[in-house]
Amino acid sequence: MSNILFKSMYLSVLTLFCLCLSAPLMAQEVDKGKIPEDQLAKSYKKLACGANIWDVDEAVTKLQEGENILWVDTRPESFFKKGTVQDAVLLIYNKKGMPENTLTQESLDKALADKGIAKDKATIAFFCQGPKCHRSYNASFAAVTDWGYAPEQIVWFREGYPFLFKKIQSDAKLKRKAKRYISEDGVKQL
Repeated sequence: MSNILFKSMYLSVLTLFCLCLSAPLMAQEVDKGKIPEDQLAKSYKKLACGANIWDVDEAVTKLQEGENILWVDTRPESFFKKGTVQDAVLLIYNKKGMPENTLTQESLDKALADKGIAKDKATIAFFCQGPKCHRSYNASFAAVTDWGYAPEQIVWFREGYPFLFKKIQSDAKLKRKAKRYISEDGVKQL
């Protein structure tokens, strides 16, 4: 009987070990509109690469707390100019190797230095145009798997700027303090 129990426990531990090893391997960049459906669910709070996921409520809380976070807008400049998260930097990202990318390990390190945030103590929140936008999802993946950032430092702000804007627009209390959350160009559109 104990031999059966031992084999069962051994198989369970081995299976768990294999799943833990394969999780980062399962993480990969995706094409536009191809984020896995399970990762769009509000209950899903960590990417396979280990990066955290925030939605609007977490983003608003962090902006209210005034935490030292580098907010990175991965959208094209035309979107950024219409409005973005307060104090966000524009570092465009699509997929690895794309010519329009301005987000690289070097540009991210420079943005942190410009903000006076130590790389090893940084929290970096990537966002784009909403939950199905692949840009910030891919940037989160690249930061962890290619650029050496620890997963706990990286955040995929899943709902992105449009959902933050809508939340501020529909909440009178947030709207009164909109400059705390969104750029001047965004405030003008309220």
